[in-house]
Amino acid sequence: MVKFARCNALLSLALDSTGRGCRYVAKGDTDDEVITDMSSHMTSVHQVEGSDMVENIRGAMKQTRT
Repeated sequence: MVKFARCNALLSLALDSTGRGCRYVAKGDTDDEVITDMSSHMTSVHQVEGSDMVENIRGAMKQTRT
């Protein structure tokens, strides 16, 4: 199963580079992979310190069903 977290579940008013609502999805096989991916995205794109949001990312994480 793949785990994922959506940026707009964490930062509901965040915009992407085109000015639209951010639809970025961090994916990984483990919680740590998703947290690392989303933290990097939040820091580089939204200038939000992703390391401060680890518990929020963990709470927003879901996993696909097979």
